[in-house]
Amino acid sequence: MPRRVMSWVLIVWTVIFAVWIGAAVADRPSKRCAPGDQLCKDASDVGTSVGVGLVLTLFFVGFVILSLIWFMTRPKRRLCPSCGVDAKRGVTVCRTCGFDFAAAAKGTAVADPDQ
Repeated sequence: MPRRVMSWVLIVWTVIFAVWIGAAVADRPSKRCAPGDQLCKDASDVGTSVGVGLVLTLFFVGFVILSLIWFMTRPKRRLCPSCGVDAKRGVTVCRTCGFDFAAAAKGTAVADPDQ
């Protein structure tokens, strides 16, 4: 589960627009046209598709802006899996317990400093 607030904002943004588009397609005006009136159905469906296109454009622009905010507000630190202390990003060894982040990322065995 996402822990950052901006992750939840992106999820809610996507859900709102999915519901909005689904409601627009489900309640399109062409359903209320008289039987056999093809011009009414075609015009209504074109209007619905233009509206959905505008909503998708709005979604995309908002999603890009929110994604940039999400990217710029990411944490500058990470938790050491060994001792739980915040370690600055870019540091390869935890200064508290000596955990080697680089070795853990490569998948090699890490010696326990307590032994």
